[in-house]
Amino acid sequence: QFFKKKGFTNALAAFVCSISITNVVGAFIDDLMERGGVTRQLYIDLAGAGFEVAILLGGILIGGYVDRTKDYKRVTLACLAATAVTVIPLGLTEHAMGKEPLLLLVSLLGLGMATGPVQPINAELAVDVTYPGDETAVESVQQIGGNMFSSLLIPVAEFASKRDFQILPSVPMLASDIRGDVVLLLVVTLLTMAYFSTFDAPLERTLADAGDDEDQDGVIETELS
Repeated sequence: QFFKKKGFTNALAAFVCSISITNVVGAFIDDLMERGGVTRQLYIDLAGAGFEVAILLGGILIGGYVDRTKDYKRVTLACLAATAVTVIPLGLTEHAMGKEPLLLLVSLLGLGMATGPVQPINAELAVDVTYPGDETAVESVQQIGGNMFSSLLIPVAEFASKRDFQILPSVPMLASDIRGDVVLLLVVTLLTMAYFSTFDAPLERTLADAGDDEDQDGVIETELS
């Protein structure tokens, strides 16, 4: 029934993309940090904790904004675009500059802030477009889809992490290489952006709430008159 609702698959795709990226990054946080020159376990643990806090803060701040404005599409696309930008440095090694721990840490925190809010925003969007469907069932479908896709993506990411792709190898000042797992996450993000950009569905719950408010205002006006 949910899949028959227009817009549900868009919200599901964005949710699955977000949870998959956070799961993959969380699973390989040690490898990601060591690539950038962060080798002490304490610093790796702190970076991982910072990533989780960034996800939480992004959900509170950006998710709270969308809860007030219902600007689901524009904010989701902006978050996915920021995700695509911030995921790149996690696997990028610039030959002229070497490893850059600070850039890696900033990118990791930025990624948490960008991709984290996509989950609560699109959980609400899915509930909105499937109204009056059961909210728990809607979110369960999203969680199952996200975790299932993540379980398939993690071994693929692990395999891809052993591959390097050269960028501008003939230009010494710009030459760099990027790991395959990051390329994989980037492709998943860009494909999700392309699909989510087609979202064009009525917000059934928002419309119902607006109608109830108008009816309540009409009752109050009648009583006052």
